[in-house]
Amino acid sequence: MNNNLIDNLLEKSQEAFLVSIELFNKPTINYRAEGFTYFICNA
Repeated sequence: MNNNLIDNLLEKSQEAFLVSIELFNKPTINYRAEGFTYFICNA
């Protein structure tokens, strides 16, 4: 794999992780645990 692809995948993984944490911390979202699970598995 080339370094550009690896860097791109790592960046997307970090972004998915951050979205999962933000989603879990929003009390107004009904399915936050499910959304958290989806994004953390994606990360």
